[in-house]
Amino acid sequence: MQAIKKSWKAKFIKASIMMMGAAMTMGNQKCEQKQTEEPKTRALKKIVEVGALRSSPVNFPGGSFDFQFVANQQIYSVLLDSDKFTFKYNPPIATPSGSTINGQKISYNLTSGDRQRMEAYAQAAAQKGNHGADLSQVAWCMVNLPQVKIRGSVNSFELIGGGGLMLGFNSGGSHSTSGISGLGFDVSFAQLDLSLYGIAPLTDKVLGGGTVKASQTKTKVSFQLNFGGLAVGPSAYYQTPLAQVTKKALEKAVDTLSQDLDSREVWYTRVMADYDTHLVIVGGTDVGLEEGDELLVYNEDYTWSGEPCNSTYLGGMSGSGSAVAKIRIDRVGDQISRGKVIEQNDYAPEVGAKVKLFKFHPADYVPEGPGVDNGTVVGGG
Repeated sequence: MQAIKKSWKAKFIKASIMMMGAAMTMGNQKCEQKQTEEPKTRALKKIVEVGALRSSPVNFPGGSFDFQFVANQQIYSVLLDSDKFTFKYNPPIATPSGSTINGQKISYNLTSGDRQRMEAYAQAAAQKGNHGADLSQVAWCMVNLPQVKIRGSVNSFELIGGGGLMLGFNSGGSHSTSGISGLGFDVSFAQLDLSLYGIAPLTDKVLGGGTVKASQTKTKVSFQLNFGGLAVGPSAYYQTPLAQVTKKALEKAVDTLSQDLDSREVWYTRVMADYDTHLVIVGGTDVGLEEGDELLVYNEDYTWSGEPCNSTYLGGMSGSGSAVAKIRIDRVGDQISRGKVIEQNDYAPEVGAKVKLFKFHPADYVPEGPGVDNGTVVGGG
């Protein structure tokens, strides 16, 4: 598998944002405990990758409007505001594809604060004689994968005027513009049907879905749509009531998708660095982790068609077996967290190992350190 590089998608996301303003069973039974129920007031955000939403254009007399473009801009805005998902512009590990992993100094795509934290963690470990383990040849690329890839499509988007006139499209195709003035269109109602679904990053297996029907989104708007404005670009669309209709529909779809995924796919992240007594994992304040939270670490088995992490993934164990370690979060950064190893069996956690929530910290938990790092005094432990 090649390391993910910055692409047009990262640029598109940035532009869009700017515009849219189990009980644990250890091999030696050391860590067997009853899993506590997660407090309903807290939930961890799944790290997702968002692909382009598919949509037909909206045809009007003399032209058409690229509705797919604005739908894609709005989905990023909705996800940013969501308390269910988060996403990253770049993969955490920036090692070039095809280079030697073992023994090579690894570079990371991190915020400036997280880079300082990683340097401090490494220095603190080195002072104790631990310079960190090499990346696992077969699992390191898992660090760069999202938990879920989100895909979707707009199945219909219809603007309803008087006398039965309609603009837009549905499953049968685009509505005729016959009888509609080229100057504008008096819109009485707007409705759309859209589907979102989450798929596994390696296998493309569908993990969950969320669909919003036109009957759920039909909204009275009562305004005149100026075709001249739409022809210029998407900015005019955001000035109309239609922008709120599509945003609310996307919010409903995201919420439905989240509920479906939660019922099928528990939250997890990955080990990014191993410093023996401490592990650094992907996810910090961006996913909702807090100091004192406890997590379980699972190594996995992978089968590749050729060179590990640089060929087709054929399958393997998905982290459902015995946990090899338990960690308690003692430092939280922007997009990374450090956890102290509080229990471990005879197997060392691998970089790329799956990390699942064991329990949130109790309400009366007293942090051992500064909690959310300020990027300077973070290395102790």
